[in-house]
Amino acid sequence: MAAKPDKGERLHPNRTSDAVSTFAQELRARIVGQEEAIQEIVRSFAVLTSGLRDTERPLLTLLFMGPTGVGKTETVKVIADTLFGRRNAFTRVNAQEFSSPHQVAKLLGAPPGYVGNEIEPMLSQKNIDRHHKEAFEEKRGIFRKGSGRVQKLFPLDPAHYLSLVLFDEIEKADPTLWNSLLGILDDGNLTLGNNEHTDFTRSILILTSNVGSAQIAKTLRGSMGFHADSHDELNRQVADEALRAAKEVFPYEFLNRFDSILFFRTLGSADLHRILDLYLWDLHARAVRSETPFILDCSDPVRSWLVKQGSDPEFGARPLRRAFAKNVVHPLSNLLSSGQVRPGDLVRAALHGGHVTFARETRTDRGIVVPRPQRKRAARGGA
Repeated sequence: MAAKPDKGERLHPNRTSDAVSTFAQELRARIVGQEEAIQEIVRSFAVLTSGLRDTERPLLTLLFMGPTGVGKTETVKVIADTLFGRRNAFTRVNAQEFSSPHQVAKLLGAPPGYVGNEIEPMLSQKNIDRHHKEAFEEKRGIFRKGSGRVQKLFPLDPAHYLSLVLFDEIEKADPTLWNSLLGILDDGNLTLGNNEHTDFTRSILILTSNVGSAQIAKTLRGSMGFHADSHDELNRQVADEALRAAKEVFPYEFLNRFDSILFFRTLGSADLHRILDLYLWDLHARAVRSETPFILDCSDPVRSWLVKQGSDPEFGARPLRRAFAKNVVHPLSNLLSSGQVRPGDLVRAALHGGHVTFARETRTDRGIVVPRPQRKRAARGGA
């Protein structure tokens, strides 16, 4: 006998709201190669906008691990820009500046009656909430449309402020900071030196770590020239080495507090090409808004050459950024400052004799349209 269909209208749990879909598209358009991290962040944002979040814990607690230069800190900046309309709209704790107990005390603020008590602690409620408040008032980020479900979820009320907090390179901090973080990661509460409390239950807390970097670098140096079909195996090996190192450095109760420990994968050639596209879009946007607006056309041979010059698995996308600056940005700056480029010109970048060369063409149509980066559906991740 055939089973009777369930009563009621069928629901689709994989369908997301417009706000969540837009948020995901923004992340994927600007973060290269880190789909797992994007999915985890988007899931958290969906829970937040649904109203089903656990109000007794932080919104999301993540530990980002992996090689240097693959986008761990860059991902936080993209989240900040997407949420609050500015890449620096988050509270950043550079852990290496708090490598001793007395430095950690400065982070939490001085007790009443002690020198420095009048200084606002970095992790005060006012400090972590200010980015939400400013974005709301200036209609930036998720508030730019001025209405909708997101606007209703986050009115201009301190009880509803959302915050993003980064502890960068947490392994370099004194263990007393790790102990302070246990309470934040568990129940979203921190007692400051002045006995005031900071509520982190509306916070996205992200910690980055480069533990195991020496062994990871050795592995990556040995991977030079690896093929695409071995990329996944390389990433699994790097993740295993990072987790092994983390267990040797951090207490178990510390690692067990995170919602997810995410390993940022190494970047392949296709990832570097996408990152170069982002660099070019950003440069083009600056070029057409400059005092001498011009259009840059970068040939495919130049793009491939730049990626080759900037490919080094040990250092991620950073060599590519340096190669782009040295061979494209700096020469263009000289061309502009010396008056060789005129407003409305088309500047073509080509490859000759192993060097990038530039030629100017005068355009009959002097109008310039400020570009918007293309929103690609393909997975993109941190640069």
